[in-house]
Amino acid sequence: MKLAPVITIDGPSGSGKSILSQALAKNLEWFNLESGIIYRLFACLFLKKNPIFSKKNLISLLEDLNHYFTYDNGIICNIIKKSFSENDIVSQEVTKVASQLATITYVRKNLLIKQRLFRRKPGLVANGRDMGTTVFPDAIIKFFLKAKLKYRALRRMNELKKKGFYVNFKNILLQIQKRDHRDTNRTDSPLEKAKDAIIIDSSNMNVTEVFKVAMSYINIIKLSSL
Repeated sequence: MKLAPVITIDGPSGSGKSILSQALAKNLEWFNLESGIIYRLFACLFLKKNPIFSKKNLISLLEDLNHYFTYDNGIICNIIKKSFSENDIVSQEVTKVASQLATITYVRKNLLIKQRLFRRKPGLVANGRDMGTTVFPDAIIKFFLKAKLKYRALRRMNELKKKGFYVNFKNILLQIQKRDHRDTNRTDSPLEKAKDAIIIDSSNMNVTEVFKVAMSYINIIKLSSL
């Protein structure tokens, strides 16, 4: 059976992956996967139930995580956030823990399986850090978003301010630098550009401009398949 097509968007924190992913999915009328939400949800569960970095504890928590998804014929249809608010999920503490958990191989392998279960017709737009290299290497088109550090830190700061968090630019900058280091230097599925990925530098581009660039490449793929 032919699998549903996938478009992947990878890149570091603050490069604009989520906004682009949502916009493309809406325009194409495809499903959207925010892979980072799964790691953040796991981090919330970890902090709430038992914040101990032991293999026994983490495997137990991974089993508990299954209750946060709804399934239909083996495909994940929805993420149930249950007792966790949006502010919980995007908090700086959860961001830090999620990044730490993402460096653990058996955690990544377990969550990799869940991410692939989001693939369903008519198609999926998936964003993260290893979507095009590891999770969906057969994606029909792969994007890699990048932006200068100061722009990424400003975007993250504004995002948190809108949600009511008090943030300091220098602290955000430092956190992103640390996360970049963890993401690019972890042994398992590090953040890197897929060989066949299309690079988009969003440093001096607004949301609409990034969307138009991405759609221009997608339209070429559509035309070539006719």
